[in-house]
Amino acid sequence: PFFEAARMPPTSSTNRSTNSTNNSNNANSNATSFTRPYSYDDDFRRLEIFFRHFSKDLEGERRYIYMDILTDLANRTKREINLQLDDVLHFDPTWEDLVLKIERNTMRFHSLCMNVIDTLIPAPTNPLESEDVFDILRLHRQDMLARQPAPLQLDDEAIAPAAEPIPFPKELQRRYELHILPRSNKGINPIREVKASLIGSLVTVRGIVTRISEVKPMIVVATYSCLACGHEIYQEITSRSYSPVDRCQSDECKQRGGQVKGGLIPQTRGSKFVKYQEIRIQELADQVPIGHIPRLMTVQLRGELTRTCTPGDIITVDGVFLPTPHVSNRFKRSNGIITDTYLEAMNVCKMKKTYHTYSITEALKEKVTVMAEQGDAYAQLARSLAPEIYGHVDVKKALLLLMTGGITRHLADGMKIRGDINMCLMGDPGVAKSQLLKHLATIAPRGIYTSGKGASGVGLTAAVLRDPVTGDMLLEGGSLVLADKGICCIDEFDKMDDSDRTAIHEVMEQQTISIAKAGITTTLNARCSILAAANPAFGRYNPKKSPAENINLPAALLSRFDLMYLMLDIPDMDDDRALAEHVTFVHRNGHHPALETQVLEPEFIRTYISQARQIDPLVPKELSDYIVMAYTNIRREESRSPQQFTYTTARTLLAILRLSTALARIRFDPEVCQADVDEAMRLMHMCKSSLLRDRGGKNSGQDPISAIYDIIRNAQNKDGKVRITETVTPRVLAKGYTARQLDECLRMYEELSVWTVSAQRNEITFVQK
Repeated sequence: PFFEAARMPPTSSTNRSTNSTNNSNNANSNATSFTRPYSYDDDFRRLEIFFRHFSKDLEGERRYIYMDILTDLANRTKREINLQLDDVLHFDPTWEDLVLKIERNTMRFHSLCMNVIDTLIPAPTNPLESEDVFDILRLHRQDMLARQPAPLQLDDEAIAPAAEPIPFPKELQRRYELHILPRSNKGINPIREVKASLIGSLVTVRGIVTRISEVKPMIVVATYSCLACGHEIYQEITSRSYSPVDRCQSDECKQRGGQVKGGLIPQTRGSKFVKYQEIRIQELADQVPIGHIPRLMTVQLRGELTRTCTPGDIITVDGVFLPTPHVSNRFKRSNGIITDTYLEAMNVCKMKKTYHTYSITEALKEKVTVMAEQGDAYAQLARSLAPEIYGHVDVKKALLLLMTGGITRHLADGMKIRGDINMCLMGDPGVAKSQLLKHLATIAPRGIYTSGKGASGVGLTAAVLRDPVTGDMLLEGGSLVLADKGICCIDEFDKMDDSDRTAIHEVMEQQTISIAKAGITTTLNARCSILAAANPAFGRYNPKKSPAENINLPAALLSRFDLMYLMLDIPDMDDDRALAEHVTFVHRNGHHPALETQVLEPEFIRTYISQARQIDPLVPKELSDYIVMAYTNIRREESRSPQQFTYTTARTLLAILRLSTALARIRFDPEVCQADVDEAMRLMHMCKSSLLRDRGGKNSGQDPISAIYDIIRNAQNKDGKVRITETVTPRVLAKGYTARQLDECLRMYEELSVWTVSAQRNEITFVQK
């Protein structure tokens, strides 16, 4: 080690007895006297040695890390320096006592480290291009001293020395910010475990950002000019409130016998301000004990740490836990014995980022590319979603498309067509709707889960509150705002009041929230996908009622959902046995049974989707006519149906396009193909599969080949002919069948001499018998 820490000399028994006697004599005294103050000289020297000599091998060259940073600070190419406590221990493992002192008395050592940096910072090596407050004041002082006349000498009298100008405060000369970062092996403290014993210490907490204030300038050094002598007076501000200086402290004014009050003029241009922002973080849901409400903590950000997070971000904050005087809301004054607490941030790190800011390694990126080239990424990713939940294969595929999303179109006239996919899961109790919602909120980089009965319209959109710092009215975003560029999962959607449910109509289509409250008129972004779960109107689906009576949601809301799955719990011997075996296996072993393919990790799923969302597929012109025909056939089938399940509007056509582009994204294909459109229409038809099966519809108990034969037979004209491309294919795909099943049906019945197919495979002619 470069320096051996000085140790305090042991206290003798005589001194201990003397001290005990003095303590007993002064037991009733309010003040405690110390024999000698603690000296920080030893710590100062050790920190100076560390900053000078700490080095690492970078690219085969020995570099002095912190001295290089100080050079950048002197050249004004960098504004912040991070002191890693891991580096201190790596420099000298015997300095653990110094690290403990820094962690327990952080603000005092923060000031000490800045004094060390002031003594070590070198002169600039490059010419400076910009000027700051200190440069202006220094040049102004030089100009003032140059214009000051020399004192006159009369007879043999000595020349009176000129009054020394007031020195610049250190804070005014510093053009950098120092952040002390804790050791990497130090754990994260839950917010409710940060108590009074940690005041003044360096702590690490994690939470979700619920409110942020505007970035405002905070004064650090106030500068005044004296009207009598022209000197500048400086006042360092260390608290939130201060009293301005009203008397000049220069030697010239003191020689005149003091100056009257009001002779100082504040100089705003000569004062130093730093950026200041206050945020509020809330405990994560998994850290809140049962029956308790989440705890909140105020975090103060300064300088370069401002604007590093937005509401809804899950962040990890390293900072100093400090008290602040408590201000009563009733009397608006400070109560001396009660204090509030806050966290003075030293570092802010986002835990869950959006897809656009997701960073991946080259190895993971290569793995994603390999999977995309295999061709079965769509099925494998869908099977990896909630593998502990049995079945619901098509629902999981739809959830994968919801996470991937379509393309948001910004037109030249300012109109925007959303690309996020909205989905509703409506079904009987016990079909794992809530589990699917919670799992998706966990996998998504930005997911918010809320329950319908506990969510109000204000809680979903935005609330108007008063800023405790400035007293101004501000907006606090609700769940939909916090889920911006993410997914908002709303459980128990049917339990919400109608007035609260109508608050999300604008979000589901325009993806904005318009606010006109308390004199605030603005529009907030809520660019998120809505995943809702609800029960039918009668608790369970009643087959004796119509679908509209069971769903019991307004048409204006139903049309905004791109997919609406009806998940019914229908007794079936084989399905019930398979489900029971799956559930018992999970309970017995704590994991899902072995699947046909490997289950992908959630981290890999997020990485794959983040890469897929960078592709913007286009719909080719030759596919447009096919999509138009499919949409018109869906409208025709719905008009013929006596009881409607969904409301097919122009939004349904946009839903087909969104689902198709999401499928193309998963394949990493820049163009949408016909198979993507067929799969999108199949998913839309499978929404009603449980309903058709339960109601004993046309497809009940019928294999796909026979069902396709019925479709073709009903579509023939008087001559016994039917067009495959224009008539048969759209109807078959609209019913949820695949092109492969259609080809198999054509081949089978052609071999049975039921019909003949033309050589171009575009027309069927029934054989007349």
